[in-house]
Amino acid sequence: PHTPLCLSNRIFSSRDISQSMRRRINNDDVESSKMMFYAGFAFLPWLWLINFIQYRSYIKEDDTPEEMKFYVKGSFTGFILFMIVWIIWLLVFYTNIDSPWAQNLLLFEKGDTMF
Repeated sequence: PHTPLCLSNRIFSSRDISQSMRRRINNDDVESSKMMFYAGFAFLPWLWLINFIQYRSYIKEDDTPEEMKFYVKGSFTGFILFMIVWIIWLLVFYTNIDSPWAQNLLLFEKGDTMF
């Protein structure tokens, strides 16, 4: 799958070249990841998802700071847990929509239209 390339009597694979062209993590990346991790606790779970998607490829690298790995993995875990709780809440609410507690949470009565 990786095409060998010969440069100056040394054979490189396309994987070696793509890894050497990757951007290195700096302190701004760690701070950005940290900020998105903590902002996700303000009921902004989409920031956890963005944090994970943006930095997921760096988790496996040895030179990535452990602090950043913690924030990225924590963001993924937080997003999954939030989604599980949200889906459970939706299932409970919509299966009990006719109960008084659910009716009290509705802005409009069931069957009403705005227009």
